[in-house]
Parts: sequence; structure tokens; C-alpha cells
Amino acid sequence: MDATVTIYLDHDATTPPDPAVVGAVAWAMAEVPGNPSTLSEAGRRAKELLDASRARVARLGGPQDPVEAVFTSGVTEGDNVALSGACRALAKKGEGAGFKIPPEFLA
Repeated sequence: MDATVTIYLDHDATTPPDPAVVGAVAWAMAEVPGNPSTLSEAGRRAKELLDASRARVARLGGPQDPVEAVFTSGVTEGDNVALSGACRALAKKGEGAGFKIPPEFLA
């Protein structure tokens, strides 16, 4: 019998999610399928869950204001949000005047 062990070394491309995360996401998708931006009952339930998730992230050492916790679809989008926010913050302070991220850098 030939035993083959696969070792995954490309965690830069994608990282297998923790099973607890998979379970939480599956539960939310099945039990709270509303759009948190709508005013429907399902949307209000989804918004409550999203707000509770933001508060939990903030308690774990994230932003001081839970509203500042931003969930993205992946690292590229997250990088773009962080870079854009940093540029806006510098511009408000007058330290980044004229600095813009070239569009080709934003995926």
C-alpha cells in the first residue's frame, strides 16, 4: 500500500479556514440569510448579527469603535481598504497631500 501525504505550502494564496469559522459561517448563511442593508425582518436580523460580530472583533483587540471593523471578501480587498483609509487619514492631517494609489494597484 502506497501512503501519500499531501503538505499544502501555498497559504499565501488561500488558508484553510478553522472548522469553527466554517461552522459559524454555515450557520449564519442558513439561519440569518438576510441582507443587513435592507429594512426587512431578515435584514434586521442579519444587521444585528453583523453588529454583534463587529463588537466581538473590537473586544479581541481590533478597533476601539466596532463600526470601524470592516469585513472583506479576502486579503486583496482588505489591503485596498487599508491603503485607501491610510491615504485618506494622511490627507486629512495634511501629510499625504497629492499622494494617491495608482488605479492599477487596486485590484
